[in-house]
Order: sequence, then structure tokens, then C-alpha cells
Amino acid sequence: MIKILLLSSDPTTLALVRASSDAFECTLDAFADATDLKRKLEKPVDAMPVKVVFDLAALADSGVRVANACTRVRQHFPAAKIGLIASATHHIDEPAKLWANEAGADVIVGQINPWRWAATGERLFATLLEDAEAVAAASRRVGPYLRAAARTNTANVNARLVADAEADGIDLAALAFRMQRSGGVDISDRRYRLRIYQECFVASEGVTWLERALRVPREKAVAIGQALQAAGLIYHVAREQTFADEALFFRVAQIPSSWVIERFYSLIRSEAGFAVEDRSYLGTRYTKTFVGSEAVDWIQAQGYTLNEALSVGQRLIDLSIVHHVADEHPFKNEKLFYRFYRDE
Repeated sequence: MIKILLLSSDPTTLALVRASSDAFECTLDAFADATDLKRKLEKPVDAMPVKVVFDLAALADSGVRVANACTRVRQHFPAAKIGLIASATHHIDEPAKLWANEAGADVIVGQINPWRWAATGERLFATLLEDAEAVAAASRRVGPYLRAAARTNTANVNARLVADAEADGIDLAALAFRMQRSGGVDISDRRYRLRIYQECFVASEGVTWLERALRVPREKAVAIGQALQAAGLIYHVAREQTFADEALFFRVAQIPSSWVIERFYSLIRSEAGFAVEDRSYLGTRYTKTFVGSEAVDWIQAQGYTLNEALSVGQRLIDLSIVHHVADEHPFKNEKLFYRFYRDE
């Protein structure tokens, strides 16, 4: 018997992991407050192997850094496998995997949901239990539960868009890479209402390119474009519109291959970083915040393009490192207030 400690407050994550734990013959101890971690780790386990899973959003809510949480686990269980769930995103890239590994985790997966179970929940358990074959077999027993969850949980449109594209054999990350290479979409600076939008393509032209590159009907090409957006691989220049067969400007998100999240974070939080201070707006005081546009200017001053600055800023939100003070906006090049979760 194996014991799994799960820090999460997300109902879908809790339900799916609980059902899977039964199939994998594990005992699940779920909790929603990271301050309970020490008590959970010190609780007797009667020689049972312990595995630990942190939902990054729940960890961030308590202002606990991933590396510190992993260190605490290793102090009690040196051989424990540790998994991370980035519940705010459906796409995990190489910088995120490296960041998780450097923090002490063994695996990081995106949001766990019934449509992408193989890429998320099953992958998580395969790493925790160190037996991919047994997990795959046990996952078949979870199948009916996953189908029922998919029928009842119909609100997660983004997860279903990504899952549908993957079910057709489309590698969304590879497709996004193709879009910005030679022979891809026409990426250039464009003007709308006296404003210039750098490094973007027209959505309707993107639909035409997808239609021809993948040899799919135009309606299907739109759905694939929406899946790319749901995975965070393309984005509307103002992060306000859904991908459609219209004259909308979109960018292919660019995360520099040399980007190291922890090093970048340390630089931001040093004296050389951008200003984090108390600010006021319409009579409300917001403590320890930074301004999105100022952060973009600072990132560009480090040698990044505007697209890269916006892409890495959004990735910090995806990994629950920063967030808009009212959780109402993605990362934008505007005078919006954001805060590091550690400063809550």
C-alpha cells in the first residue's frame, strides 16, 4: 500500500485523483491548506511509501515556494516522489519542466481533467508509482469514471479543445513552432486604429494556413486554432478575443530556449528588478504590487522582444508565481496591478 499526500482545493482534481487512487490501491490524504503540510508529513505512516503531489495554485495561495515545499518533504521522506500540478495551464514546456526539476519535483503536469487524463493524471501516477505499465492497466478501470466526469463537467471548454486536437494526432507545440518558421503564417507588424501591433498574424490568414498545412476543413482549422490558444501557444494581441476566422491579430507565444525560470525570478526580486510597491487605485490600496506595462518594459530591457516579454509574463501566471490582484486579467502590457503570490 502507498500513501499519497495531495495538496489541492480543486474539486475536479480531488475527485479524479481520489477515484484513481482507489484503482491504483493507494490511500489518499487530501488537504487544501499548505500550512498543514508539516503536520501531514509528521503523521505516522506505518512504513508505507509516501508520495506527495502539490497543486501549484494551492501552494501559491499559502505563499509557499515550490522549492521550500519539496525540501520539507525530502527532510521527512528522502526517497519520496513529488509531483506538481500546474492547474492554470494545459501546456507544460521545457522551461517549466526544468524549473520543477530544479525545485526538487520529479514530474509536472498540466490541469488534470477527464479529457486529458493520459497526458496528466496517468502521467503523474506513472511517475509517482514508478510503474507506467501497471498504471496504464489500472487507468482502464478508471475509464467509466472518466467518461462520467466528462459528461457532467462540461464547463472546461479549453481542456476539451486541446483534447480534441490531440485525439486527432496533432502535436500542438510542434504545430505552433511550424507556424512561425519559414513557410508558416505571415508574421509582421500590423496597424489598427493608429496603433502598431508587433510580431502578429491575422487570424483568418492563420485559418487558411492551418487548413492547407493540415489538410482539414476550414471549420476544423478554426477549432485547431482555438486549441492552440487554449494551450497558450498563440494569443490575441490584447488577450481579449477568441481565435476565429476573422481579421483579428494574434501572436505565436515565444518562450526563449535559454529562459531559466528560477534565475529569472531571482533577478526580478533583486534590487535590479522592476518596482514592487504599495499602490492605490480608485481609493483602494494594493500592497506589494507591480505594474504590467512596467514589467514588460523591464523584461524588454533585459534583451527580450515584446512577444517574449508577454509570453514569459503569462507563463509566470500559468505556474502560479504571479497573478492579477483581482484575478481578472491575464498578463497584459497595460497599467494593471499584479502581485507575486509570495507577497500575499
